[in-house]
Parts: sequence; C-alpha cells; structure tokens
Amino acid sequence: MINFRMLKLSDPWLWGSAAVLVIISLLAIFSCTFTLQGKLGADQFFYVKRQLFSLFIGLLGLALFTYLDYHHLKKLAPPLYIIMLLMLAAIILFSGTGESAARWFQLGPFSFQPSELSKLIMVISLAVFFAQRQKVDGLIDTGALLLMVGVPFLLIFKQPDLGTALVFVFILIGMLAASETSPKLLTLLLTPMISALLRPLLLVWLLYLAAIIVILFLTRASVWDWLMILGVNIIVGIAVPYIWGMLKPYQQQRIVAFLNPGADPHGAGYHSLQSKIALGNGGFFGRGFMRGTQTQLHFIPEQHSDFIFSVIGEEFGFLGAGLVLALFGIMLWRAFTIAAGAADRLGSLLAAGIGVMTGFHVVANIGMTLGLLPVVGMPLPFVSFGGSSLIMNLMGLGILQSIDMRRQKIIF
Repeated sequence: MINFRMLKLSDPWLWGSAAVLVIISLLAIFSCTFTLQGKLGADQFFYVKRQLFSLFIGLLGLALFTYLDYHHLKKLAPPLYIIMLLMLAAIILFSGTGESAARWFQLGPFSFQPSELSKLIMVISLAVFFAQRQKVDGLIDTGALLLMVGVPFLLIFKQPDLGTALVFVFILIGMLAASETSPKLLTLLLTPMISALLRPLLLVWLLYLAAIIVILFLTRASVWDWLMILGVNIIVGIAVPYIWGMLKPYQQQRIVAFLNPGADPHGAGYHSLQSKIALGNGGFFGRGFMRGTQTQLHFIPEQHSDFIFSVIGEEFGFLGAGLVLALFGIMLWRAFTIAAGAADRLGSLLAAGIGVMTGFHVVANIGMTLGLLPVVGMPLPFVSFGGSSLIMNLMGLGILQSIDMRRQKIIF
C-alpha cells in the first residue's frame, strides 16, 4: 500500500537538482535540433517530443521505485540480472557486429538501449552481493564477483560499446571501496589500470613497479600478495600492446585523437576540437539561447546527445556550465549523504553505487567535451538526449528517495 505521507521524508535537494537539469536538457535539445530539423523539412519539435515521452515513462519508473521498499530489490536482483544477460546477448545475436552495429531494440517508432538499464541492474546486483557478505576474500566469492561483472562487461564490449563497458568496471571499483569487503581485490583491480595507463611511458611504468615493490615490502605482504599484485601489474604492462590491437580502428583513432587532437583535425580529432571551440565561444555569459554559432551551424556531430554540454557552454556560457556542474555536485552530495545515513547495509550500498555510476558519467562526458578524456559514447545524466538513459537515471533517483524515506519511522 502506498503511503503518500512518506513523501515528506524524501530529499528535496534531489528533486530540485534533477528537475532543473531536465529543464536545461529540454532547452538545449530544442536549441541544437530546431534549425536542423527545419532544414530537413521534418518536425522541428521531434527530439523534444521524444525526450518528453521518455520523461513521462521515466517519471512512472521514478514513482514506482520511490514508493517501492528498496528491500524488495534483494529478491528481484537474480531475475533482473538474468534478464539483463538475455537482453545483452540478444543485441549481439540479432544486430550484427562492427562500429555501426545497433545497440538498441526498436519498438515501433521508439528504441530501447539495454546497456543503459544494465548499469542500474548491475548496481542492484552488486549491492545485494556485498550486503550478504562482510568480506570477499575467498576464491569462490572473488570468482563469483568477477564473473558477475565480467560476463555483461564482455557482452557490452562485444557490441562494441567500450564506454558503457568501462562503467561496469568503475561501478565495481566504487562499490568495492564503499563495501570495504576486500581491500586486496580493490588493490588488484586499481593498480593494473594504472599500469595500463603508464605502460606507454616505459621508464615511468618501471618506477611505478618499483614503488609497488617497496610498498609490498614495507607492509610485509604475503608471498601470495606479491605474486598476485606484482604479477598482475607486470602481465598487464606486457599485454597493453596486444590489448591495443584488440580495439576497433575507430576506438584506436579516438585515443590517438585524445592524445593529439591536432593530428587529425578533420577526422578523429574533429569532435574534440569543435567542442572546445564552442565552449570557448560561450565566454562567461554565453552567446544566448539559440544564438551559438557552433551549435546552430551544427559543427559538432551528436551535439544533442554526447556533446550537449558544449551546447550549454556556448549558449549559456561559464555561468550555465557552472550551474550544471553545481547541480550534479548537489546530486552526488545527497547520494553519498543518503548512503552514509541509510538504515542498513543494502541501502547504503545501493545509494553509493548509484552515486558512483552518476559521478562516472558526469566526469567521463564533461571530460570528453573539454578534451580532457577520450571521446566515448557516454551520455550526460538527465541532460543528454536519449530515452533509455533518462529513464534509467530517473529510476535510480527513485531508489535513492526510497532509501532516504525509510531511514526513520513515520510518526502519525
């Protein structure tokens, strides 16, 4: 039975920040698609209508998860995980492979991207897994955890969708840190990632390995820790050239363009360069709504989705971009505050996982727009055009509110 009196216990900061982000999203989407659709002779409100329809569906999901006691997710986690694997496998089986392979199901005039919903399901599955264990140090538990994340990671990587696959890795790392169940496994996941980044600079990588050896010696690590931590870092460093060869050509081009955008300004580096031009063009106060030259002349591909932050930066300037960052800061602050004050371990892990997932999306998308990170297909939560992303984030917001409302009993 739904008790609407519980709504007064919800977090108004979360409601407010999400609402303002959605309003900014609709304005930005309208601005960067209105003239293009008009030139094509199509409905100039097409993208806004699609986003409003997704918003309606997302609000239903928000209401459902807000009033659903989050403890029920413990029972729902196994079937949700199986459904996730079936959807991801179906995408590979029925949509082909390659850079242009479809990553969504077409439902009449609307499309649905399973990988977006998979992120939230992974957060729920990991929260339930960690909530049932105080420590993850045995071979069986560790293997089960890595398998739980590894299977959907490989299915999404196969699509190919490297950006979404990386979200799974960072969700796992963030929730491992929040659960404090296995510091060794957390170290085993983090240090090889650093090795992979440093490997192109051979001398720096060797110094990094030397630092690991010193730390292992000072902490009096066991022989098994020496073999695992140092061994995995060496193996990853040696394997980096082979991993590079496994990437698709367009993925390699994006990484090269990130390191040196000027090397191919009309190809792989085009998105990043044009995005930075748009942001610089906005100045402090912005060019004005629907007056951004880069935006209105459509120099930036996919500016209504992956590069929507450049639209906001050009037309609303530093003030508008700063407002968006402040709103995300509020949202993350409240998510981790809810995690710290949750009534139980499950609620704490769910809130932390949603916070980590949202934070990674924000950093990856805005970093990509600013040219600080490689270009990956990563939507900006609540802002980028995309129904699947908006619905998933609204459902995550509902789970956060469900956790917050059940921290204390209602006094009638």
